[in-house]
Amino acid sequence: MNCCRPNPACINFCRLNGKLISGKGVIRNPQNGWEYEVLRILAQGGMSTTYLVYDRQNCKLAVLKAINAELALRSKAREMFEREARILKSLEHPAIPKYYDFFDTRERYFLVMEMVHGKNLDQIVSPVSPTQAIEWLLQTSSILDYLHKRNPPLIHRDIKPGNLILRYRNCQITLIDFGAVKEATTPPGTRIATPGYGAPEQQSGKPCTQSDFYSLGMTLIYLLTRRSPSQFHVASKYKFAGLEDAGIPKALVSLIATLTAFLPEDRPQSVAEVTNLLRETFEQVKVY
Repeated sequence: MNCCRPNPACINFCRLNGKLISGKGVIRNPQNGWEYEVLRILAQGGMSTTYLVYDRQNCKLAVLKAINAELALRSKAREMFEREARILKSLEHPAIPKYYDFFDTRERYFLVMEMVHGKNLDQIVSPVSPTQAIEWLLQTSSILDYLHKRNPPLIHRDIKPGNLILRYRNCQITLIDFGAVKEATTPPGTRIATPGYGAPEQQSGKPCTQSDFYSLGMTLIYLLTRRSPSQFHVASKYKFAGLEDAGIPKALVSLIATLTAFLPEDRPQSVAEVTNLLRETFEQVKVY
């Protein structure tokens, strides 16, 4: 529509009547006729592009994730994208984006999900307090508890600050991006790990639920220092160095060492154990 009143370029809806001002084309589901008007690109990577769209059926903003055209021709890429949609559709948790739609055209595949209004933890400008960092990890652990207790258990495989969004509405953590999610009972396969956050066993395509705990520990390093965890990692010794010099309390250094043990069997074996460790550490550092 053409708005009758000037509006800043950064907004999508008219300040006078609340209607959508303009979009950048429409993506249509050929199976059910639902239409999504593209507003802007949110993120673009090697495998997919994520758009902010206006869901014409429900008259609200949504997120549309599209697998890139070249990858859509590869069976493994299609399989992973279809798995992401199938699993997201099966989940119902307040801290996981809601599934809306999934469809394909001749060249591309599309997944539509809830728009989470907030900022990811990668956008927090300065290091946070130990107690705040632990509080966010406790919330993340609660989400992992839901995923790990599914039948079969689900391994997220991509826990990192950029995938943890702090909602504006309630200041609670929401876990996004299920593109790497894997069912624990499936055979070893694709090697997926974000550098600096993925567990060692992910490099060999053998993730387990404890892999998510390793990523929690790496995320904790980032939140407390605003530096890449890999800067502290001594590969030859399979451990971290310089954490206390970076201002991390000794109790948290010990927690990080436990979460990021090289072997999965040396890490906590359940979310309940992780939660207990986080709570115990919280008590030790709350006066820090």
